[in-house]
Amino acid sequence: MNMTIQLKKATIFLVFLLSLMSINSIVYGQQKKEGNIQNDDIILEKERKIELKPEISRNFEALEEVENTNKGRKMTYNFVERKWEVKSPAILTTSIIGPREGDELVSSYGPKFKNMIKVGAGNYGHTLINGHFGLSPKENQYQGIYINHDANRRGPVGTAFSARNENEVKLYSKTFTGNYLLDGSIGFKRTEANFYGRDEKKFTGNLNDLNIVYNKFHYTGSIGNAQKDAKYDYTATSGLNYLSTSFENREWIWESKIQSVLHVTDQISAYLNGDMVLSEITTSNTNNRRELYRVRPSFNYKNNRVSVTAGINISNEKDKNLSINQTRLFPVVKLDVKPTDFVHIFAGFGADTYLNSMNQFVSENNWMSNNIALKNTIQSSNIYGGIKGSNERNFDFEIKFGYSEYSNLGFFMASKADSSRFDVVYAGGDKKVQVVNLSGQINYQIFDKILSILKYDFNTYENLIVDNSKTLERPFHKPAMNLSFTNSITFKDRIIVSPDVFYLGGLYGFNPRNGLAIKMPDIIDLNLKVNYLITKKFNAFVSANNILGKSYERYLFYPQQSLNYTVGVAYSF
Repeated sequence: MNMTIQLKKATIFLVFLLSLMSINSIVYGQQKKEGNIQNDDIILEKERKIELKPEISRNFEALEEVENTNKGRKMTYNFVERKWEVKSPAILTTSIIGPREGDELVSSYGPKFKNMIKVGAGNYGHTLINGHFGLSPKENQYQGIYINHDANRRGPVGTAFSARNENEVKLYSKTFTGNYLLDGSIGFKRTEANFYGRDEKKFTGNLNDLNIVYNKFHYTGSIGNAQKDAKYDYTATSGLNYLSTSFENREWIWESKIQSVLHVTDQISAYLNGDMVLSEITTSNTNNRRELYRVRPSFNYKNNRVSVTAGINISNEKDKNLSINQTRLFPVVKLDVKPTDFVHIFAGFGADTYLNSMNQFVSENNWMSNNIALKNTIQSSNIYGGIKGSNERNFDFEIKFGYSEYSNLGFFMASKADSSRFDVVYAGGDKKVQVVNLSGQINYQIFDKILSILKYDFNTYENLIVDNSKTLERPFHKPAMNLSFTNSITFKDRIIVSPDVFYLGGLYGFNPRNGLAIKMPDIIDLNLKVNYLITKKFNAFVSANNILGKSYERYLFYPQQSLNYTVGVAYSF
């Protein structure tokens, strides 16, 4: 199947969805707010697992006044219906658990300061340049450019042997009209690292052979309804991700999606969401084209105390090399009951098909093999329930229990051919992988000065069967426990102190050198950041990560930085 046919199929799919949208006058965006129930389960886009944009921990929103750092802040009750993530838990930023990223582009300054530059330096030869420059040519328009340089000339192993370098540039534009919101961005990100997960003394070749470069390009554009109280809401998005590596691997992913809702009455809403993903990957020994189509119609009924959603999830996946062309239909049911004004009891059932990509895997783990296997993960069932609530002032919480079954659930394993690189092994065939998850979050704010967030995940895995024959000894590189406790404390509206604690426990890795599973040390990572607001435009900061100075490994054979710190200044104008 050539590219022309692919594009024709994509066009037909989009025309079909757009036709449905026009026939029913269905649109997405912001839900019509009626009654008092807060129901996150029916908010569009809450269940997305395939993202157009790269995962970037950046904030491009308006900057906040010094004197109003926390003052008058209302706690935001924004819990998202959570599913077990197909991928490993996200790398924790500014932490030894993963490579240190550039600091979030946030500041304590007012909305009039749309431009900002941040410069910092630290040990391990760390350099940081972080900038954002925006303008509003009209009241309804906003354009901006974001740049980031974040590098270490030295690493935890040897010197340049474990260095890293990351550079990124992003252009974006937002336009509001009376009826529409137009949003678009284009960006490029280059990441350079080394396969330092080996004994440097035993390596006799050229160190340049251990270098890996990832070049990522993305474009995305969307159009959506801008009317807050519109009866019809919609958003349509299309975008392209392109990844190339220094080993001449290439992958492009084109995704288009439509999300829509029609508020039939004050209590009944009809939803129609759909998306398609076309991808092609080229490596040294393969070229493969893959497709995923999903249509998800549903209906929701709600009053002041009860919300019920029922629908179906129809997916079709195609894989040229695996000769797959399979359609699946999953029922989806959600229930939210509000026995009091501040508490929700919720439950649900669903399932889905998730596209795994090389882009996704290398975003989690830089040290992947050249020819990793790509299979879609099938969640055949997902049963969950829990309780959540908020006093709408200073306290939010959620506790959730879930049980899921998967086919082709991916795990990282150090390669037998080269222990410094990782392959992806998929478990779950005729006998599904069973995952039990207990998760939750607590947010608490005190006197407009202290904000604390506690998050936790506990997980168990059963039936880790590979190819219906052998069994994985452990769920490699997926922690059994994942805890985080983050805080923001403001003193005299000028000093902001942020102590954070991260914990990962129950980590196992596979050692191909002896063929055994290895229990990896638990990770306890203590970080501290201090921001001093010198003036409304100028501030200084210092951040210290891994204060305990432990040499942990998030991935086997790859120790992360011990105590590391960065000192810098930021200027807004």
